[in-house]
Amino acid sequence: MMREFILRHRIGIATIVAALVVAVFSIYTVPPNPPLGDCFGGALSQDPLHCYVLEQADRQSVIDLEKVYDTDGVLYFSLRQDGDVADDVYDFIRAKSSEFYDRWPDDVPVLSFYDECLEHLKPTYRECYLEVGLNRMYLPKSMEHNDILFYTGDETARRLELGWASWRQVWPAVAGGASGSSETPTTFDVSDVDMTNLPVDACPEVLHGDVVDVCSRDPDVALSIVARHKGYFQIKDPPTDEAGLAALKEILVPCYNKSGPCTYMATTTVTSIVDGVETHTATRTEVYFEARDPGDLVIIPVKYSLEELARWAEILNRFATSRGNTIGIMLTVVASNRWGAPSAIWPTDNLGPARRGLIGYDPASIRETIAVTGFNATRIADALPTLLPLLGIPVDAVGIVDTQPRLGSTYAVLDVLPDRDTAPSPPVRVASAVGVPVPLLLLARNVGAVLVAGGIIALVLRLRRRRALG
Repeated sequence: MMREFILRHRIGIATIVAALVVAVFSIYTVPPNPPLGDCFGGALSQDPLHCYVLEQADRQSVIDLEKVYDTDGVLYFSLRQDGDVADDVYDFIRAKSSEFYDRWPDDVPVLSFYDECLEHLKPTYRECYLEVGLNRMYLPKSMEHNDILFYTGDETARRLELGWASWRQVWPAVAGGASGSSETPTTFDVSDVDMTNLPVDACPEVLHGDVVDVCSRDPDVALSIVARHKGYFQIKDPPTDEAGLAALKEILVPCYNKSGPCTYMATTTVTSIVDGVETHTATRTEVYFEARDPGDLVIIPVKYSLEELARWAEILNRFATSRGNTIGIMLTVVASNRWGAPSAIWPTDNLGPARRGLIGYDPASIRETIAVTGFNATRIADALPTLLPLLGIPVDAVGIVDTQPRLGSTYAVLDVLPDRDTAPSPPVRVASAVGVPVPLLLLARNVGAVLVAGGIIALVLRLRRRRALG
């Protein structure tokens, strides 16, 4: 009996020791926090999942990372390779993202649609995260950045991108902090901007809306037309005297202000060219039979011609790929002030959004201008008074500045919207309910498992001992 008691005592002590050893081992093999580096110069310090996955991809040479750039909300991971990123890279990223969930679920971003997923689609939170949250993506949406993109082609390819000179290098660290600056520059280097071979407006190749025969009647008048919206014509430098305005209106709309029936005929020669070869020449005749009321035609004097606006927009588009574009201009177009984006900035005092009426925009309030878009509309607008004179562009020619919409990319890593105000992940819920930190819950879980296993072992040994004694 004494020997059996001593044996049972020893087995009990061994079980407890084994439980403690395994519990301690589990704490070190599954650390309470993910093992992170500097998260690429702190760029992903608020996104531990993204930091862990991409650091692992770099350490294990799944990707050959050269630099990381910040472009006002979008993080570019520049890779030392040409061509697209291989599928096995994304497979690795997705697998590591799943691994992160299993090991550190309380550090996983909480997404707004999980409650609905749990109610209607999947039985567990994990399945909602892996099958619905990730879906075909590789990481959930960053909590700090609008997007995270892989970029290939090295520095040579980067210099072909719009706004490349404004990308701020955040990793590896550069002397004096991140390269680039978020402050408004005091000057710009425009020496590499080609200001020759600019667009030239001409008749009859460039026509104006539905007044296609104006070029045949008066090319100079045609070139002075900036835009037409219903009966409202924007004209550069129109005549100011009554007789001159009447003659201009007759050119714009024949039969305007005529009493009774009116017939007007205009003949235009049209040459068709197919594959560079002239095939035939035809004559087109247009006939107007309707008298026009003077109230149907309004002349709006404007400062700049369509040709000037187009030429200045082209200069700004060339500047977008230059080394002087440290403010992130991406695209410049000639547009009207019907621009509907609420984020738009109106940098001049003489132009604002067109007025809306019951059935659309008021044509009397519509104006054509230059619209500039880029990474950060405020920063661009603040810099335009300094930049535009260096490019030979009047400051008031640019009437709209807006932030460029972030479009998709073949290298996109993220595409799921976050919601920081939703409930925490299940392990945090459990820890909050019982008042025990998550690491202690994990420890208790492991100790419990070992104690159960130790109990089973002790029972088996006890039965064997009884059989041996019997």
